Amino acid sequence: MTVDWEAVYQREQAAGARPGWERTEANPALLSWRGGGAMTPCRILVPCAGRSVEPALLAQDGFDVTVLDNAPSAIAAQQAVLPAGAWTVLADLFAWEPAQPFDAIYDQTALCALPPELLDAYVARLHRWLVPGGRLFALFMQTGRAGGPPFDCPLDRMRGLFPGHDWLWPDMLEVSVAHPTGMREQPAILTRQP
Repeated sequence: MTVDWEAVYQREQAAGARPGWERTEANPALLSWRGGGAMTPCRILVPCAGRSVEPALLAQDGFDVTVLDNAPSAIAAQQAVLPAGAWTVLADLFAWEPAQPFDAIYDQTALCALPPELLDAYVARLHRWLVPGGRLFALFMQTGRAGGPPFDCPLDRMRGLFPGHDWLWPDMLEVSVAHPTGMREQPAILTRQP
């Protein structure tokens, strides 16, 4: 089961609304990572960016941003706000391959938008899309319930998906952040092992 995100965006636009999961401001974790120096300008991928504000913010801060999404209206929304030099790619997450790996990936959406049975294949792509030593800035949605989207990303499951031989986890995780839906997201910076 996959979600037709274009249909979701079109339905919300026709109703004159924004989807309830969309933030109108940058995720607090991203702001903390930037402000604390954990996230510095580099070549970065934002998969399943939707209409989020983070890609434009990163581009304004000097990041070489590539946005990947399979919803045409999401790509159009990103193109309307991204400065010159940022890249948008309209493609299926499981069909696309970059010309070269990225230094970083910012994932606040794909992990919780994908059905759990697709996560192993997605994580393999993340590993391939990053240079050795590259960093995954992830936000693991904590719904505490079955079904989705958003799908629950419990930490024990995430540690199994991102094992120590492929990914270096931080010694301590940061404090979780509130999500507009009333749920919480667990920030984690994972480093791709060679």
